Amino acid sequence: MATAIREVGVWRQTRTLLLKNYLIKCRTKKSSVQEILFPLFFLFWLILISMMHPNKKYEEVPDIELNPMDKSILSNLILGYTPVTNITSSIMQRVSADHLPDVIITEEYANEKEMLASSLSKPSNFVGVVFKDFMSYELRFFPDMIPVSSIYMDSRAGCSKSCEAAQYWSSGFTVLQASIDAAIIQLKTNVSLWKELESTKAVIMGGNCYYRNSYLFSRLILLYLVIAFSPFGYFLAIHIVIK
Repeated sequence: MATAIREVGVWRQTRTLLLKNYLIKCRTKKSSVQEILFPLFFLFWLILISMMHPNKKYEEVPDIELNPMDKSILSNLILGYTPVTNITSSIMQRVSADHLPDVIITEEYANEKEMLASSLSKPSNFVGVVFKDFMSYELRFFPDMIPVSSIYMDSRAGCSKSCEAAQYWSSGFTVLQASIDAAIIQLKTNVSLWKELESTKAVIMGGNCYYRNSYLFSRLILLYLVIAFSPFGYFLAIHIVIK
């Protein structure tokens, strides 16, 4: 019985508050219209801006098979390496004599600082190899020969065999890396895999058609939504505080 009376009281109180708010809205028509029109006004401009800046369409891209690995790309390449040890000398000897004969010229440097200083006076066909240990190394190319970043962010729609995504292949980076890897494997296991690595093929993977907004526009939409609904939140907060 007490529960039924309580439910009737809650419903009566809710109905009374709704009626009270309705009467207030009728008496304060200007404020009520502002509460409705402000969000609608900003929403209208958001829709208009979206129509003026439609999503960019990227067409479907087929797979593109690159040219076979070509050693002649490294013709007259000056290959400097550091540090100079029995192991690194043996690796570079195999690279220059067995894998890339009559293609590269090797130079020894005591340390990385000396190699860097020497590279400043070298032509653009100079490449440095810095061995970290027996199994790992770093290739140092001039910045204009390979992409600045290994993460390719642009669309592949206009990508061909000469685009940035294929520069690692066309600049000779991959050929040189494969020859050094083959020399390390042969030195470690006494098995030559250069023929297998030399016959490696590369394909720029295609992609499906998709739509994408610009990065800046997507961030502006989030900010605009906050501005658009801030009047509604303002009026709602006022009513809650009053109640």
